[in-house]
Amino acid sequence: MKIRDLFSTAKEKIEKVMPMTFGNFVVFFLILYFITLVTRMTWNNYQSNKSIDAEGQKIDDLTQELTLLRYQISYYKTNSFKEKEAREKLAYKAPGEQVLMMPLDTPAESVADEGNSDPRIKIPNQHLWRSYFFK
Repeated sequence: MKIRDLFSTAKEKIEKVMPMTFGNFVVFFLILYFITLVTRMTWNNYQSNKSIDAEGQKIDDLTQELTLLRYQISYYKTNSFKEKEAREKLAYKAPGEQVLMMPLDTPAESVADEGNSDPRIKIPNQHLWRSYFFK
C-alpha cells in the first residue's frame, strides 16, 4: 500500500506543476521521441544520397577521362603523329622536301611593343568620343 501511495503522491505533485496529466505527459514525450527518430533517419538518408551523388559524379568524370585517354592512345598510334614527332624532335625530312629554318628570336626582339606614344592616347576614351562628335 505504501508504494501505491508513493506513486499517487508523486502523480499529484507532477500534475500540480504541469498543466497536463501524467498519461498525456508520457504520450507527449513518446511523440517527441518519434519525431526525433524520424528527423535523424531523414537526415542520414539525405547525407547518404548526397554522398552517392558525389561518387556518381566522380565515376562520370573518370569515365570521361578514360575516354579521352583512349582517344589519345589511338592518336599516338597513328602514322601522322609519329611523323610529326620525328619532324619536331629528330629533324626528320620527307624525301624531296625542302626544310626552311628560321632563326630564333633574340630576347631584345621578343619584348612586347611599347605601343603608340601619342599623347592623345592617354586621354580617356569618353573624352575622345566627345571631342570627335562635338568639336
